[in-house]
Amino acid sequence: MWGVLLVLLTFLFRLPAFLNFGALDSDIAVVGLQSWHLGEGPSPLLLWGTTYQGVTAPVMARLVELLLPLRASLAVSSVLGHALLVLCLYGVLRQRLPSMWAALAAACVAVCPEPLNFLSYSAFRIWAFTLLFAGLYLAERSARAGAPARRLLLAVLAGAAVGLGYYTDLFVLQLLPGVVLYLLGWVWEPRASRWLALGGTLVGFGLGSIPRWLARMEAPQLSELSWSNLKHNWPLFWSKCLPYVTGTKLFATTTGFDRPEQVLEGAWLVLAVVGMGLFVGMAVAGGLLSLAPGTEWSARRLAWCGAAWVGVTLVGFLFTRRPQDVMSARYLVPLLLGFPLLVSPVLARLPRIQGTVWVSVLLLPVIAHFGVAGWRGYGGWVDHGLPRITPEGNGDDARTLLSALQQQGVEAAVADYWVAYRLTYLWKEQVTVAPGTGVNRYPPYPRRFASARRRALLFSAIVPGSRYLVPGPWEVRLRREGQPHERLTAGPYEVLLLK
Repeated sequence: MWGVLLVLLTFLFRLPAFLNFGALDSDIAVVGLQSWHLGEGPSPLLLWGTTYQGVTAPVMARLVELLLPLRASLAVSSVLGHALLVLCLYGVLRQRLPSMWAALAAACVAVCPEPLNFLSYSAFRIWAFTLLFAGLYLAERSARAGAPARRLLLAVLAGAAVGLGYYTDLFVLQLLPGVVLYLLGWVWEPRASRWLALGGTLVGFGLGSIPRWLARMEAPQLSELSWSNLKHNWPLFWSKCLPYVTGTKLFATTTGFDRPEQVLEGAWLVLAVVGMGLFVGMAVAGGLLSLAPGTEWSARRLAWCGAAWVGVTLVGFLFTRRPQDVMSARYLVPLLLGFPLLVSPVLARLPRIQGTVWVSVLLLPVIAHFGVAGWRGYGGWVDHGLPRITPEGNGDDARTLLSALQQQGVEAAVADYWVAYRLTYLWKEQVTVAPGTGVNRYPPYPRRFASARRRALLFSAIVPGSRYLVPGPWEVRLRREGQPHERLTAGPYEVLLLK
C-alpha cells in the first residue's frame, strides 16, 4: 500500500509538468526526437550531441510513447523513472525500517525542491539515478538472501544496474564512491561473508559497463580538481546553489530563462527554518551514529553511502570548474538523494512502539518544506497554489507558427538552439528546425534546411542575447546580399521567409 501511495504522490506532484508538456526546452526535446531515430546519429550509443550520456532515456521514452501515446508521454517517461527510484529507495529502507517509516523517508525524494524536481520530469538524467537505486535495492535483497545462488544472482543484477546507470549518465561517477563504501559495509557485516556476492557485483558492473566501453565515454579526471576553483565557487555555492537545492531560496521561472528570486516570508519562512533545521540535524546525527559501535550494519552501510554522496558532491562542486550559475545547483542534487540513506541510523534507533510519532515529527516538516519549495518552483505553471496551463505549455504558440509556415510551403527552418529542437519535437518533424546557435545535435536537420525548396528563419524574444532574438539585423544582411525575403508574424514569433 505504501509503495502505491508513493507512486501516486510522485506523479501527482508533477501534474503541472504534465499539463504544460509543450513548454519543454530543447535539451529535453532532444530525448524525444532521438527516441524516434534510435540507432541513428554519429554515435548510436550516445545521446545526441553529448559524450557523457547514453541512450537509456530515449529508449524508455520510446517504450512509454508506444504504450501510452499521450502528448505528455515524454514527461511521463521521465517521471516514471523517478517513481521507480522512489520505490527502490522505499524497498531499501523497508529492509530495516517499518513500512510507514520507510515511506515517510522516501517521500523526502518523492517531493523535492526545484533542482531535483526539474530533473525528475526532464527525461535526460533521471534514469541514471533510478538504475543506481535499483542497484542498491538488489544489493540489499542479495545481502538478505538465504541461498548462495540467489544471493549471487541478485548481486550480479545489482552490479549490472549500477554499471548501466553509470553508462546512462557519467554524472553517476560522483555517486560511485558511496556505492563502494556501501559494498564494504556489506562485506564486513559480521553475520556472514559476502565475498562471493561482492565478486558477482563486480562481474555485473562489468557487464553493465559494456555499452559505456563501446561508446568510448570518457569520465572526468581527478586533474579537474583544484584549490584555485574554491574562490570562484564558494560564493555561488553558499549564496545561491546550496539554498536553491535545499529549498531555502527559490529562483522560479515564468519563461524558462528568467529566474527572479522569490523571497521567503510568513508561514513559508517558518516552515523552511523548521524543515531545514531537522534536515541538517538528522543528517549530522545519522553520520555520527553510523560510526557508533551499537549501530546495526544494515543501517550503517546505508549511512556510509549517503555520507559519501554528500562529501563527494561538495568536493566536486567546490573544487572543479563546472559550476557557472544558479542552474549549477543540479550538481548538488545528491545531497537530497542521499538524505534518506544518511538518516537511516537515526530512524533505526527509535523505539518501535512510539517511534511512529517521532518519525512523523522529524520527517513531515521536511517533506512539507520540500513540497512547498518544489511546488512554488514551478513558477508560471502554478497560480495561487493550483496548476495552470500556459499557452506555451499547451503548445499553442507552436501550432500557430506551424500553421503559418505550412501555408507558405516552408519545409525547414533555422532558429536559436533553445527554440529549434522544441519546435521540431512538437511538430513531429512536419517542419524541421535546425539550430543556428549552440550544439548541432542531429546533422540531418541542417542538411534538410540546406536542401529545402522553401526555408525560413525564426525569431523569438524569449531567449535573451540570442542571434535570433529580432529579425532586424538579419533583414539588413539579406538586403545587402540581395536575398529576396518576406517578413511575417505568427503568434510570439517573427519569421523571415527566404525566397
